[in-house]
Amino acid sequence: MKYKEFGWNDFVLEVPKDMRFASEGGSIKSGYMRLEAEDFSFEFKWEPFQTKKTKPISEVADGFIRELEKNQKLKISVRKKGSTHLFQHKALFINFKSTIEERVFLWYCEESNRIIISRFAFKSIDNTSQRIIKRVLSSFKCHGQDAALWSVLGFSFKAPTSFQLTDRKMTVGRAYFLLLEQKATPFAERRREILFEYFSMANITFEEDYMNFDKWMEKHYFKDLKKRYRKIKFQSSTSEKVIGHKALVKEGFSISGFTTRKSSLYNNIVWYCPDSNRIYSITISTHVTRPLPLKREIDREDFKKFVQETLSSVECH
Repeated sequence: MKYKEFGWNDFVLEVPKDMRFASEGGSIKSGYMRLEAEDFSFEFKWEPFQTKKTKPISEVADGFIRELEKNQKLKISVRKKGSTHLFQHKALFINFKSTIEERVFLWYCEESNRIIISRFAFKSIDNTSQRIIKRVLSSFKCHGQDAALWSVLGFSFKAPTSFQLTDRKMTVGRAYFLLLEQKATPFAERRREILFEYFSMANITFEEDYMNFDKWMEKHYFKDLKKRYRKIKFQSSTSEKVIGHKALVKEGFSISGFTTRKSSLYNNIVWYCPDSNRIYSITISTHVTRPLPLKREIDREDFKKFVQETLSSVECH
């Protein structure tokens, strides 16, 4: 069985290649993610906890079973419960059968201040399902990454762990993910953003425009980009190679505000990936807001380096 790397909200793990994204919600502090395949599913949930008020993990497990019984309106008989270790953490596992065979693993991650519940559901437990569980759990990382991997729906890229997912939408034809890093001081606010988007079935949806990026942006995309970044302006446009694909690269700068002034740098990269038949767009921006007459200088070389680092991590198919 082949596996693929999966990353989401500062988690990294390997899952079977045929697993598909099913649903997700929440934030880096509290949320869930569910993946599905033909005969089994895998989901994990996470919630914050306070060290001084931490419940024993066995109490958390008992509460999980009670909640499951309440939701499914049936009595669950736990077949086995025991201790194990997962990515440097003491963990608890539960084997039980509800309507299907389930394996649940729970642990506290003190480094990220999250309690994690990992749940596997199979039609039956055999050697294959046991190997899948072992592979997923042995690859599971819940803290300590130098850069956060974002990998879902057939693409991946990396961003500093200081960036958090603040907005997203995933549909069949279009998806976008907005990552934000924000730092505030008494006299300044600094913000960096990564807006990652793709458009599926590009050669059908956009007909002849899908290979003419200037025309595609003018007719199909720039109006949406202006809704998110109202003051965005591009001063230059070049054709470059990005991750092996011909791409349109636009760079821009804007100033806005009166008593409080904001300076912004923008870099937008658009390309077509024939392997996935998608148009990808990444808009990377940095913003500095300060009251007059304080300076709002942005390090352009540092911004350029950040753009290149982000692009070099992208895999689009």
